[in-house]
This record gives sequence, structure tokens and C-alpha cells, in this order.
Amino acid sequence: MRSFKVLSVIGLLAQVNRSLGFYNPIRKGAADPAMVWADGNYHLTYTSATHIQITKSPTIGGLNKGETKTVWRDSDTTRNIAIWAPEMHRINGKWIIFYSSRGMNEKEGFRTRFLRGCDGPNPSDCTYTFGGDLVAPEGQRGGPSKNNAHSIDGSYLKIPGKGEYHVFSMLDENGLESIGIATLDTSKWKVGGWNVICRPDQPWEKFDGDGAGSKALRTGKGLVEGPYALYHGNKVWLSYSGSDCSAPQYALGLLHYNGGDPLKASSWDKTGPVLSSANGHYGTGHNSFFSSPDGTEIWNLFHATSNPKGHCGVNRYTMAQKLTFDAQNNPIFGKPLSIETEIAPPSGQGKKVDNSTESSSSQ
Repeated sequence: MRSFKVLSVIGLLAQVNRSLGFYNPIRKGAADPAMVWADGNYHLTYTSATHIQITKSPTIGGLNKGETKTVWRDSDTTRNIAIWAPEMHRINGKWIIFYSSRGMNEKEGFRTRFLRGCDGPNPSDCTYTFGGDLVAPEGQRGGPSKNNAHSIDGSYLKIPGKGEYHVFSMLDENGLESIGIATLDTSKWKVGGWNVICRPDQPWEKFDGDGAGSKALRTGKGLVEGPYALYHGNKVWLSYSGSDCSAPQYALGLLHYNGGDPLKASSWDKTGPVLSSANGHYGTGHNSFFSSPDGTEIWNLFHATSNPKGHCGVNRYTMAQKLTFDAQNNPIFGKPLSIETEIAPPSGQGKKVDNSTESSSSQ
């Protein structure tokens, strides 16, 4: 009888775990995704263009129909156009949202900006106020003149023993979208001079297609964008996206920090692509990472489209897959799984745990 009871409990637990399994995509119409687990829920944000919203759910499979709340809408016409790629980070005990936007004057380009939140247990319930633009001093920016303030896809990087950094996409001296880095003083929320650490110099980061993508891509110049920090086993990486969201070969690359000055390109080793189109998913890019509820796993969050030609609009959707690591603690991204593949939930889902103490994707 005792053995039967044990087997019954094991069977029940297995059944519960299966019921929490999910299928990709986890959120339709959601591009440039970023997510944290906090206060018993997943909190997912993504590009909404006119505002910033967060969708929450206690299960990852529930995000497709999760409770959605608008947390920021801006009436300032100098910065309320094309609000892109929001990210939530808990920094120094407070929730911060990084995002990009532009004003009515399109020629001025985009800026990376941030919102100040609260010190509460989750980002969805904060009241946000505009914090400012994260722009370097004049003469230390991008472009041929070193004074072009255009930047998108701002994010947060912290390297032990080195400091805090703002990472983003900027224009290099040739006007190409490149990965930039700057020191970040989070006590004053000021950035130092911009530095290019990754340029679109690989074939997969370029596009010589028949009309898809931007003019720069059609002429084979390419771009890189969307940096996001990954931490594991005392190693630090930045993931990034190469090519263009409108191209089917839009994919993920990886920059490994090899020591030295993080502001120098020589301190970062490039590999890629590490995740690309497969199994009916195209344009697999603009990713972020999140930790499982119990902190034992790291998951990759990215967008894709079912359009074989690629797409930059609402046809994109959010996907989530667990990372694995090899014997040298290097991440293995695998391939995007088909929509028919059931995925076991992140470890700790359904338990009363919280792994949202500070901004990081690590274990």
C-alpha cells in the first residue's frame, strides 16, 4: 500500500508538471521581448510602438492571454514616436525600464532612454517617470563626426571588478549600425563616451536580397543591434542580432568578454550565428535572457516570424527556450523548436520562489 501511495504521488507530480508545459510562441504579435520572473509571475514586455506595456502570468504558457497593463505613455512629441524594445531591470533595488524612441523630427534619429520605477516586488505595479536620455557628451558619440546621438536597443551590463555599462546599437565612423558600449554611472544616470565593440563585418550580418530590409542591407553593408548580457560560470557574454528584422536570415551572434578593458573591441570575441531560422521560424533575433523561478536555469527569449521572407511588423512573435552549457561553460542555443513541440516549464514554476533580487541572467 505504501509503495502504491508513493507511486501515485510521483504520477500526480508528473501529471502536474506536464500540465504546466507550453508551446511556442508564448506571445503572438510581440517583438523585441524581455522578461523577468518576480513576485510569483512572469513579467513580459515587448515593442508596442506607441506605449510600453507589461503582460504577466504565473505560467509561461499563460502569457498569450495574460493580464496586460500599460505602464508608460508619453505626450512629449520630441520622444513619443516609435517606442521600441523596452527592457525591465532591477538596479540598485529599483525597477528601471530601458527603451528607444524618436521624436517628430525623423532626421534627429532615435535615442536610448530610461524610466525610473519603484522598489516594489515586481515591475508591473510600478508608477514610472521619465529618467532621461542616455547620450554621451558632444564629440564622444557616433558617426563620422563623433557627434551623432542616434542610438537604439539600450541595455544594462555589469562586469564584476570592472563596473556598470550601457550597451546599445550606434553608428560607427562609417555610419553602420554597430554595437556600442559606454560607462554607466547609476547614481547619476550618466554615460561616458561611446565606443564600438562590434561591427557588421561577417557575411551573415549583411544582406544582398531582392528588396527586403533597409537600403544599407540591400547594398550588402549590414547591421548589428540588440545587445543583451548573459552571465554563467564566471563568464560574461553579450548576445546581439545581425542582418535586419525584415530579412529571414536575421539571427543571433555572441560576444564573449575575454578580460581587459570592456570599452575596447579587442576585449570581445565574436562568434555566430548561434541561433538562426529553422523549423518554420524565420528572422530569429532580438533576444534577451531570463532566469527560471528557482534560479537554476537560464532561458533564451527571442522573436521570430512564420513569414519565409522575414517581417518587421506584427507578424513577429515571442519564443522561449532553455539554454544548455558545454563542459567549458559556453552556451548552447540549439535550434528554434517547432510549434508542435511541447516544452517543459522553467524549473520552479508553480512553487513559491522568487529569483528577482537584482538584474542578471546567471547561475
